[in-house]
Amino acid sequence: MKTPVLAATLLLLLVACDRGPHPGFKEVAPGVYFRLLGLGGQDSALAADDSVLLRLRASAVGAAPGSLFSTERWYVLRDVRQGAWSEVWRRLHEGDSASTILRAEGLPWRVLMPERSIAPADTLQVQVELAVLQALSPDQQRRRAEERRAADPQGAERRELHSFLAASREQWTRWGTSDLHYRLGPRTDDTLPVQAGDRVTIRYAGTRLEGGEPFDDSDRQGQPFSFRFGDPDQVLKGVEVAVSLLRPGQQGHFLLPSVFAFGGRGAPPLVRPHEPVLYTVQLLAVERGARPGT
Repeated sequence: MKTPVLAATLLLLLVACDRGPHPGFKEVAPGVYFRLLGLGGQDSALAADDSVLLRLRASAVGAAPGSLFSTERWYVLRDVRQGAWSEVWRRLHEGDSASTILRAEGLPWRVLMPERSIAPADTLQVQVELAVLQALSPDQQRRRAEERRAADPQGAERRELHSFLAASREQWTRWGTSDLHYRLGPRTDDTLPVQAGDRVTIRYAGTRLEGGEPFDDSDRQGQPFSFRFGDPDQVLKGVEVAVSLLRPGQQGHFLLPSVFAFGGRGAPPLVRPHEPVLYTVQLLAVERGARPGT
């Protein structure tokens, strides 16, 4: 799109702004007001699967910009394009900047700032200044992720783990000082932990973090898997940790960094090198070995 056309478009948008409660803003949906501040020169529409780098500053109308929150981060567009705010995104392209005014209830607060609890009154009029700094299609995201993994595989793994935990709505517990995290289901009456020499029977399933694709499942063998706990090379190190945390009949979910899973070699073509994975493990039965002093 040529620069004169961009300028004309911006002028038409400014002229079209009605004389409503917010001068210079156009009502684009009931109670949602929009003002285009700058054009980025791109005319391709943003897609729901795009990742967008946004600079956001939110405040009550009339307050200092950013007084509610201020951030610059990546989002998946479908996550932020929710509710009353969705109409705003139909008008934005990569490089554009804008200001929007709407009631607080129309904003996806948990998506915008997941690490903070922001709960303004639903009726509060909020002004959000935003800039679409960059947009990446899914193919572009994959290429960039592959380039980053090749340049710094350990760093890429840490980012993948942290992104998963930040996006999860579940409460995960960290195992010691490692990057292994877990969630346990309710315990049964048998609270005695598994010890080396016990024969255990487990059911397990492994999935990739990206897309939840399954790659490992004990049921594919036609029956649960039994082994002597503590014997080397029976199961993944992370699955052994899982068994140590579970009690008979209990199930848990375990986020395994590659050092507890398939390491720097991976398990081609199913698991790439330095890839964290998610395992669900259920401890079905325990045959207790001899205990010291018995």
